[in-house]
Amino acid sequence: MPPEDRAEGEAALPALSWRDAVNPEPLIVERADGVAVWRLNRPEALNALNEPLLKALLAAVDDARGDPAVRCVVVTGAGRAFSAGGDLKAILTLLESGSRDDLREYLLHYQRLSSAMRHLGKPLLAAINGHALAGGFELACLCDIRIAAETATFGLPDTPLGISPTSGMTYLLPRIVGLGWAKHLTYTGDTFDVRQAERIGFVTLVVPLAHLQDVALRMARTIATYPPLGVRHAKLGLELAAEGNLQAALTYELDAEMACFAEAEVRTKLRAFANRRKSAGRTRKDT
Repeated sequence: MPPEDRAEGEAALPALSWRDAVNPEPLIVERADGVAVWRLNRPEALNALNEPLLKALLAAVDDARGDPAVRCVVVTGAGRAFSAGGDLKAILTLLESGSRDDLREYLLHYQRLSSAMRHLGKPLLAAINGHALAGGFELACLCDIRIAAETATFGLPDTPLGISPTSGMTYLLPRIVGLGWAKHLTYTGDTFDVRQAERIGFVTLVVPLAHLQDVALRMARTIATYPPLGVRHAKLGLELAAEGNLQAALTYELDAEMACFAEAEVRTKLRAFANRRKSAGRTRKDT
């Protein structure tokens, strides 16, 4: 990434080869000192999770799983967002095509990534550099540790739009913040700041944006120096202690989301939301 395109506070790692052929779009993979950095690289779309990005993340999980040199992973975003969620344009196109099978397959990309990240067996750190909304919030839920910049914002706008979570969030969020806060955040759809995120335990560390990447990399590199078998067993043991049934939650979420997307009101709300986002983007460019 050229220096002028790198957001303030993003520390550079040497970009190394990934299976000797990494397309820098839509995901940049960097590796050094036992740490892999996955940088979502759609800053012009606030790192929205379109199908190519979801597939790239899934491939990165497979690569990290099979590479003994990678002992810890940092997930972050390019630009001013961690990820603003799903690709509304793609979702609306699928809704308007009337193909339920194609829509279901698109949603399954999220769920395949959720299962893969959950069972990676290596710690995942989220370095949340900006907006973490909807699917971006769910992506942060899939990480073991969440470190956030002081400017980060969070939210689950699914319920106000008439849709439901997709990526195992109904399973993960209550285990992170407790059932009460999980219901509060899900039902209200409120956007909240990093101080509230820290207060309810969603993030464990808040740092200035300029220090975020350095802090996350320092923590990841420290973890990477530990014997990997011990780290793996610690992770699996903690997950077993909180285990319910992730697969049941994923199955329920997929069926619920398909039912929601079948509603005409949902399509209307999604179109209006997409138009507001597009209009806001034009306004920012004009100022």
